[in-house]
Amino acid sequence: MKKIDQKMKRKSKTIYIFLAVITLIFTGYTLAPPIIAKYYTQKAFKDLSLDIKNIEYDNDFFEYVEGGTGETIVFVHGFQSTKSYWLPYLKRLNKNYKTIAFDLPGHGNSSRPQKQKYDLQSLTTSLERFINEKELKDFHIIGTSMGGGLAAIYAYNNPERVKSLIMINPLGIDQEKKSELQLLMEKGKNLFFPKDLQEFDEMSIYVTGKTLPLSTYFKKFALGKMVKSYGFFKKAFIEMLTTSKPLDDILPKIKTPSLILIGQKDRIIHPASYEHFVDLMPNIRAIRLKNGAHAFIGKDFEEATKSIEEFLKNSSD
Repeated sequence: MKKIDQKMKRKSKTIYIFLAVITLIFTGYTLAPPIIAKYYTQKAFKDLSLDIKNIEYDNDFFEYVEGGTGETIVFVHGFQSTKSYWLPYLKRLNKNYKTIAFDLPGHGNSSRPQKQKYDLQSLTTSLERFINEKELKDFHIIGTSMGGGLAAIYAYNNPERVKSLIMINPLGIDQEKKSELQLLMEKGKNLFFPKDLQEFDEMSIYVTGKTLPLSTYFKKFALGKMVKSYGFFKKAFIEMLTTSKPLDDILPKIKTPSLILIGQKDRIIHPASYEHFVDLMPNIRAIRLKNGAHAFIGKDFEEATKSIEEFLKNSSD
């Protein structure tokens, strides 16, 4: 842990990444055995008429869900998260749109390619691979945190394919002001990798503004699964911090109609970072949620989804 902290401190301006909460953060299930957690996740997708599918490539594969009809929306999750993060958004949007959410390489049920890099630019290449394999054109793309940064890079690289770009508390701009999480990490406490239930609850508060309404048994199960992946994700985390290129140079060149949702009580990334997106992008609308954390829940989620629905309607044919 000390080595990790030392590497982070060497970087004067550091991009800090969203640790999205466990797969079922928004679904509220309190039963924890793996088979039950898997059952309820699959059931949630099935209830939304979303099919779970795989795309194979070079001996690796992406897992994704797809369903609905209408214009297509591609959903891109954040670091150490999965496609299941989007369940509440999918529930709202797949009534009027074709929705596709996938697990990034090394995340969820997608494979971990041996040569995969985890900086923003390399992960965007993986996003492009998925979209090319699906042969998608003329679609909307929405990303949260790290996924917001990936979506922005993709929109810059492929303006002819993207109808609109939506970013929720996106990663990608060096922070001039330190977030609460950054200050905590400088003291040697890294909530990206909680080691006990107390830190698990602290992590939840930092991400959503509240503790998760989950049983202790479920939290232990979730923490256990997280701990097993720490070796991989710590390495990916360092790679993300030290090799990602900030987006300052490309943002002014993104002409795609864009929406940014800003949680003004975000403790993971300082909200001032998001204002740089607003200042740099020529065709962007900003919605600022006064009480919004890094992940939106409750009233903030309702406000966010209404803003997204309105924006999509105005961006559609």
